[in-house]
Amino acid sequence: MLPVWVTANPTTSTLALVAFGTLCSLAVEYLTRTMDAGRFAWQRRVRRRIGVAEGKHIHELKWLTLSYQFVLWPFIAYLLLHVWGEHDLGERVSEVLTGTGFKIGRSHIVPSALLLGLIWFFLLITFTRYIKKKLEEDWLPLSQLDPGVRVSVATLFGYVTFILASMVGLTVAGLDLGKLAIVAGALSVGIGFGLQNIINNFVSGLILLFERPVRVGDYVKVGTTEGFVRHIRIRATEIETWDKTVIIVPNSELISNRVENLTYGNTYGRVLMNVLVDAGSDPLKVTSALQQVVRDSLRLIQADAVPGLGGPFVSLKDFGAGTLTFEIGGYISNIHDRGAVASELRYAILGRFSADGIALPSGKQQLELLERGLGSKAKEPAANN
Repeated sequence: MLPVWVTANPTTSTLALVAFGTLCSLAVEYLTRTMDAGRFAWQRRVRRRIGVAEGKHIHELKWLTLSYQFVLWPFIAYLLLHVWGEHDLGERVSEVLTGTGFKIGRSHIVPSALLLGLIWFFLLITFTRYIKKKLEEDWLPLSQLDPGVRVSVATLFGYVTFILASMVGLTVAGLDLGKLAIVAGALSVGIGFGLQNIINNFVSGLILLFERPVRVGDYVKVGTTEGFVRHIRIRATEIETWDKTVIIVPNSELISNRVENLTYGNTYGRVLMNVLVDAGSDPLKVTSALQQVVRDSLRLIQADAVPGLGGPFVSLKDFGAGTLTFEIGGYISNIHDRGAVASELRYAILGRFSADGIALPSGKQQLELLERGLGSKAKEPAANN
């Protein structure tokens, strides 16, 4: 039974219905736009609850808005048919939209069920995003699991729940999953040939998540790329360099190519650096000064401090071209501090040489070394800090 104002005057009722539909449409558009931007405090709280980072868009809102429009305007059209006395046509349209539907080939489609399936899908995706956020930030940190394992669990939870939400949405929409499986089987051959790289990266991503040769937080070198592993996703891995540039590396490269994981199992690392002095310097005096520097260093691990690691060392590596080349090195507890430790050692060496009267090579000698390429042999750590 329709309200009296709908059937009182067709023209007035038409204008009223169109105005009502327009206002509802604009209101929802405004609500979704402000929610996507997080304009109001309550919207920002909701965004945090469902795990949406500040500045990022909620893509599901577009689909929810589109679904709402598909529900609203057919309903307005149904009311307009009644306003103009087309009751039978309105009932037939209503039956097609909500009851019998229509056929495309051998498929039977009910528009209302299809829209309901879409709504269920996006509601479940939003809910599972909220659960995943709680897993990552609240629940899993309370466990004793390794941070890399926690990321793997949260990532797998996200993909599994996405598949479940898709299946629920398709079931509510009335689609036969059995027929869908047949279609998927028929497409698998084409996918195997046309999407080999994507499938390869997908399988490699699963291997990374389960086998964990590379974990979140590890410092790795992949070809010319060097940095920290920030995210391991199902298709690619994000590596952040020291200059805060994020490099997207396909997972297949981490599985099939050589990867240097500098922090696999522990964060110990070694600092190696060459020290050049004038050839007229007393080698024993220089060795004694350098040994004093490495012994006094608070960042280098001293002998027998950590089982399996040696203490700092000083050795005469080479001589010639008016210089003596010494090599010093030692282990540090955190490989990320290589640059800072190397810098501290250089300052300490300069101070000790100045106090002991040990001369560094002259500018002319250093220039000759550079021209001969001797300086390229030095194994000095990158200035990470």
